[in-house]
Amino acid sequence: MRIYPIAFLAALAACFGAQTLALRLVGGRTVKSESNYFSSIARIQNGNVGEPRIILLGSSMTGRLADRAAPVPGVTNLGCDGGSAVITLRAIDRGELRAAPVIIVEANTLAYELEHRGKDIAESIGSDWFKLGCNVPNLSATARPTAFAYSKLLARHSAPVEGGLPITTRPRRLEPAPVPELAPDASALANEITGIFHRLEKRGSKILLVMLPPGAKEGLMPGTVLGDLPVALASRSGVLWWDLNEGLPEDALGYTDGLHLDAESAGKVMAQIMKGVEAK
Repeated sequence: MRIYPIAFLAALAACFGAQTLALRLVGGRTVKSESNYFSSIARIQNGNVGEPRIILLGSSMTGRLADRAAPVPGVTNLGCDGGSAVITLRAIDRGELRAAPVIIVEANTLAYELEHRGKDIAESIGSDWFKLGCNVPNLSATARPTAFAYSKLLARHSAPVEGGLPITTRPRRLEPAPVPELAPDASALANEITGIFHRLEKRGSKILLVMLPPGAKEGLMPGTVLGDLPVALASRSGVLWWDLNEGLPEDALGYTDGLHLDAESAGKVMAQIMKGVEAK
């Protein structure tokens, strides 16, 4: 009967060995899994290791940048598919995730938090399982078997991009008034995020609030909570603001589904963001 536990342990060791080899072959991390949840958890676990110079916070729109288009040295992507930057901002504020000298926050989807989008990701961050995955890659979401297959397929469409966007704007600080009037719940969220920004700045981080180019701009128009909350937040907090849509030609970028940037366009946007960061 002893042969069965021995065989089990041998098979388990073989599986861990194959998994370790696979991780080494992909550089220690994968960039896409079978669901938005596991893709986001893997991205955040990977990003919570080391000391990056820049971290990107946001939704799946941010998730297409850097690691999805092509790795950028010193940049870590913590985009939450289906959620918003509020999830990771709170986790950094609580000390569950590491901060960085430069924190770039996607403004487009901040209002998603009013609907508690991505709450399953928020609940996972800080759990024992999440922490274990940060320290033991074989037990993290990045080492799921399906993640290797999806990442390999995605890599065929990813490549570094030179240049940037055909715009001349740069990060700036908005005047404190006038600001859009927000509903009570949106105003409370803006105040909360402002407090987080100020605490992170006191800890030595520089904040850049960025409006990424969306495929559909109608939902971000003035008078909508998605459009007004970022502007009000930039005015109240005083952090640097950069709307990458200002002066951007209509046909300058491509999208995979009418919302998310394709790989080449994501690379252009990332290159432009890096230019703005280096200029400050």
